[in-house]
Amino acid sequence: MIFSEYIKKSFFVLCVLMITTASSLPAFAVNVQIFKALEEGVSSKDLRAEAVSQAFAQALMSESVRMIPATLSAERSNALKDMFTTHYEEFITGYRDMDVKFQSDGVAVRIDVNVNRSELRAALKRMGLFSDTNKSVKADISVSSGKVKLSESEQAGLDADLQKLMVLFGIQKVVSTEPSIPKLNLTQVSKNRWNGDLVSAHGKWNASGRTVETVWNSLWAKYFNSENVQSTMNPKIVLVVNGWFNPDGVQEFDRMLKSWDSAVQEVKLLDVEMKPTAVSASWSLEVSDQWVLKSYLNDYLPSRGLSFNLDGLSGDK
Repeated sequence: MIFSEYIKKSFFVLCVLMITTASSLPAFAVNVQIFKALEEGVSSKDLRAEAVSQAFAQALMSESVRMIPATLSAERSNALKDMFTTHYEEFITGYRDMDVKFQSDGVAVRIDVNVNRSELRAALKRMGLFSDTNKSVKADISVSSGKVKLSESEQAGLDADLQKLMVLFGIQKVVSTEPSIPKLNLTQVSKNRWNGDLVSAHGKWNASGRTVETVWNSLWAKYFNSENVQSTMNPKIVLVVNGWFNPDGVQEFDRMLKSWDSAVQEVKLLDVEMKPTAVSASWSLEVSDQWVLKSYLNDYLPSRGLSFNLDGLSGDK
């Protein structure tokens, strides 16, 4: 049957719309089990709430490990886990109690946690967790309390906070005049105000906030999100797959491709082409681990009679 150009175009738009809509549905919830030991003076209600908070952190850690392309050091893994215990609200879209059992020595909780994987992925990128996690970013860091006088305990607390941030973001403090080494200046200008600037070969940024953590997070997020750093961390490529008999296979593979978090990020379906003998489709994506991606593609596609091409990725297929 020969379609008119109008019908062909309408059919193509409908196929892409169906695939995009279906693939944007939320992922399955993360099932987490937590036991929270009984604490003196803590009510059953508060104990359960603490257990749920720990479950949120565990769910986020589990999803992060799936996404991050390399294995984190124990120190950095613990820093990320600690961060999730206090910063989890923006990554959780909801949860459902599956089982709650109060026992003589504590409470056992099993819940399904719905994770906003897009927000989580973006946050991990801002912390440099999609760069080479086995290699620290060397930076010349200067911290000053300005005219604000800090007590001995306050100074110790500030030093401890900065050390935790350096571990979490994978930053190694050095003293250097090399232009290739980023230079970070942090200054406390009042009791509740910090200013900072970060100068590197990739750009120059400024930030201000109520805490040193806020300024630190803002500056390094700008660094890791800068175009030049992103291009070295996650090259952008186009994947073309050919050989399906109908668009249903494209939809199935689109879901599969988006589940390969350790290999690819920012997956977007570009087009679906209806050829006389087969259906082909192309995607734009960021590659966080090209060897894992090639392994997945070679395992999944040829056995289904499908061929593929990677445009923009160095090395052979």
